[in-house]
Amino acid sequence: MGQGMDMRRFLRMGAAVATLCWGGGVLAQTDPVPIDPASWVTHDDFPIDALKANESGVVVLSMDVDAKGAITGCTITQSSGSASLDATSCRVIRERGRFTPATDAKGHSVASTFQRRIRWSSPTAEASPLSPFAVVIHLKLGEKGTILDCKTRESGGKGESVHACLQEDGKYTGFVTMDLASFGPGMLTISNVFEVDGIGLAPNLATGAASDIPPYFSQTDRLTVDATGKVVACQRRSSRGAGIAACSYPVTYEPKPDQPARHATMTYSMAFQPAK
Repeated sequence: MGQGMDMRRFLRMGAAVATLCWGGGVLAQTDPVPIDPASWVTHDDFPIDALKANESGVVVLSMDVDAKGAITGCTITQSSGSASLDATSCRVIRERGRFTPATDAKGHSVASTFQRRIRWSSPTAEASPLSPFAVVIHLKLGEKGTILDCKTRESGGKGESVHACLQEDGKYTGFVTMDLASFGPGMLTISNVFEVDGIGLAPNLATGAASDIPPYFSQTDRLTVDATGKVVACQRRSSRGAGIAACSYPVTYEPKPDQPARHATMTYSMAFQPAK
């Protein structure tokens, strides 16, 4: 699969999860209210050096919020133990964080402080849950295959997250082996849908995790997982190949002693829409 990409590289247990802890300000005022805090930290913010080092931890931040609701300062009050995770936490919060400002006893907007907890969970040797999920990656391409933008959307997949849009030295590391220059400017859509024992999960239309462009390439892997969670058989069919071929699938799933054999299907497809 010359243009293909092994999406299993991006499947990770856990993700950058931001959980609101508590906020506060001076006496006799309302607290600042976060605006769309779920968008402040995403899966793709996990720094690549921390992923490689298998680092994780909880960061507690103290933010200075001005009377307009903008973040003017960020201080680490509890370190994760990783300098990279700490630095990334403050950086993304300052870039994206916005508030409805706090008010004093007379209802006037005032400066305040607010705390937030971010839990970063790195990939580990822990087994992944064998559950259905769907993910779509949108790559906006420029001349000579340059990636101008990368976005991911996911549906379901308890415990599964995708780190496809991570960057290192200004490059999207997940796509360095793909011949993107052959596409030209436009939008490349890459999708993965994982079905378990016949139960599938369609891409989430509400979040845009779908493509209505017919795929120009598709590949389906059919897996058999034993009671220990090991993939004991893998068969692959590709739109560019003839017949069915054996494949390897080096992922370990959660064991199910009461289920000696579980079956899963991974469908991978790509489609390209040239720029107008």
